[in-house]
Amino acid sequence: MTDRFKDWEYPEIEEGKPTKYNWVVQHKDNLSLGYRTDIEAFTYINAKFGVTIEDEVQIGSHCSIYSVSTIDGKEGEVVLKKNCRIGSHERTGSGFVYCGYWG
Repeated sequence: MTDRFKDWEYPEIEEGKPTKYNWVVQHKDNLSLGYRTDIEAFTYINAKFGVTIEDEVQIGSHCSIYSVSTIDGKEGEVVLKKNCRIGSHERTGSGFVYCGYWG
């Protein structure tokens, strides 16, 4: 089996602008991105209160990861533990720690 992460490099992340893989981060200074992560197109990450994405996490397309909610006022760090998988079109909220497969 081919190692699709053999030449993996950290992506350049600009505040509020799509990466070359077409995902967006707000509050990029509060994002901790692990090694060999796979974040698919059209995913949105709001890291105002911290988002940690550990090594080898995979996030499907069109996902939303929020460390703050403007609807109910919840806020807190989101942690996606090593090797977790989140399927396409999912949403996580503040105070969320996840370490398995969701989707």
